[in-house]
Amino acid sequence: MPWGQSAAFVLATPGPQKDIQMAKIPDKQGLFFELDGVLVQQARLGADGGIQFLDRAIEALGRIDQRQFKLFLATSRHDIAFGELKEREFTKFCEAFLVRMQQEQIPIAKIYSCPYHPKGKGRFRKESVFRKPGPGIFKMAQQEFDLNLHRCWMIGHTTADILAGQRAELGTILVRTGKGGQDGEFDVEPHFVEDDFHAAIARINQFEYALRS
Repeated sequence: MPWGQSAAFVLATPGPQKDIQMAKIPDKQGLFFELDGVLVQQARLGADGGIQFLDRAIEALGRIDQRQFKLFLATSRHDIAFGELKEREFTKFCEAFLVRMQQEQIPIAKIYSCPYHPKGKGRFRKESVFRKPGPGIFKMAQQEFDLNLHRCWMIGHTTADILAGQRAELGTILVRTGKGGQDGEFDVEPHFVEDDFHAAIARINQFEYALRS
């Protein structure tokens, strides 16, 4: 199926870090991250219409070099597929999220989401190349933003997040928040394992600085 046609772990014991073969061309970089379990506990608006971000998540977003990275949300919405969250509710959440990002002067290039699952309900019951662990989201972003995927990163909390990033040949970081890689769905080995999104961004900044030194 063409990339544009639809939509849109066993935790490895920390040891010697897996080598990352990344090109040293500094342009066309993207930083992808999951929403639930990484930036927020759940993609739900509070009673006051606000968003409850995880500790230091906003601060971490502000530490990303916007001249170097385009920022993308990359999320598989199983909750929509199985009827646990209405699509319009998620749309409202995304609208509120983008407003907050504008207030914080953090540009989000695009939100990529996939509401499909082969065991989902109704019109959401189908397979999609955009559902992680498929690499479709990254391939679409590559086409739309002319990204060099070998210079991009994926930050996630599930084994599917990490496997999707690996299949697209991104650098991968698993955070211990959310499911923390304990979903047991796939056997993966991320490049780095960090406590939270804030630590993941610090790791990327450190890695990128070392790459240029």
